[in-house]
Amino acid sequence: AELGGIDVLDVSDPATPTKTDDIDVAGDLSGVSTANSVSVAADTIAVAIEADVAQDPGQVGFYDPETLSLLGTAQVGPLPDKVTFAPDGETVLVANEGEPNEAYTVDPRGSVSIIDIAGGVSNPTVRTADFTQFDGREDELRERGIRVFGPNASASQDFEPEYVAFSDDSTTAWVSIQENNAIAEIDVADGSVSDLWALGFKDHSD
Repeated sequence: AELGGIDVLDVSDPATPTKTDDIDVAGDLSGVSTANSVSVAADTIAVAIEADVAQDPGQVGFYDPETLSLLGTAQVGPLPDKVTFAPDGETVLVANEGEPNEAYTVDPRGSVSIIDIAGGVSNPTVRTADFTQFDGREDELRERGIRVFGPNASASQDFEPEYVAFSDDSTTAWVSIQENNAIAEIDVADGSVSDLWALGFKDHSD
């Protein structure tokens, strides 16, 4: 990841995988540093790519799986982590972690980018499902068991989406927000967060 690249392995013999090629993500795109996640569809590779400054917007790069050439890009939120194709192949979701800098002087909002690739990856369109509807409700969220803890952070700043899973019909996605002990439900067509659940408390002291 930190080399800004992706290795391509031949696993036709699983006992002896061999590297056959690589994708130089950082060389293909300016202002980026880290490849955080890869997802593969029949005719496209999607890569979640972190900006040089992690608090700046990231990108998703789309690559040809045969030639490994760059086909298109989409700008997404800060620190894109997990990238996932919908089962119907028409949408890609990205969990944008939006981590603060070490001094907590910059704390971008976590979000989920919804990338429409129905018209092709060379001209994708992006919508953003964010968590601003929960700002001002931090005490209520804590009472429900959802962790909001960053210094002076609103809920939307504090939430750090990490992983995405789709329903079989591609209409709904669920996003883990692990630092906050929660799962968000995404209405893909509406482009919004439709629900939020706390994951509860487990006492491991015994």
